[in-house]
Amino acid sequence: MNLPPRGFTLLELMVVVAVISALLLISGPSMNRFMQTMEYRDTVRQLVSANQKARRTARATGDAVDVVIDARQNRFAVTSEAGGLGGGDYTVLAEALEIEVVFAEEVSPGNGLGAIRYYPEGGASGGEVVIQRPTGGGVKLTVDWLIGDVRQEPL
Repeated sequence: MNLPPRGFTLLELMVVVAVISALLLISGPSMNRFMQTMEYRDTVRQLVSANQKARRTARATGDAVDVVIDARQNRFAVTSEAGGLGGGDYTVLAEALEIEVVFAEEVSPGNGLGAIRYYPEGGASGGEVVIQRPTGGGVKLTVDWLIGDVRQEPL
């Protein structure tokens, strides 16, 4: 009994490698766009969540709570200690995004940092955080000074 040869020929392996290479070449740019979109959405989600957490914490503890944003280094922190942030207290955001902050200067810890303060009564110092993608789209987060509500609107 004569068994047929087992395995793949060199030609079959080369065809499979060529097809996989072509698929990776085509999917590369779309994968990059997908990752940028996920980083953008994660940044927006993190900042909205941090502001909502700061508002809840201020009401629960009876102490003012700040969301401190370092737009130059794309990072933020939530703290109840004015100016008492160490380097490890920050949450780092995606580097590719451009972040701008409009804030009340009297609550800022200085050094180029912006801050939005939430008060125990439910109000806030107010402010805006603009998050822009490299492609130009983005979102503006607006913190209402009277009730401390966070609204999100596209640019």
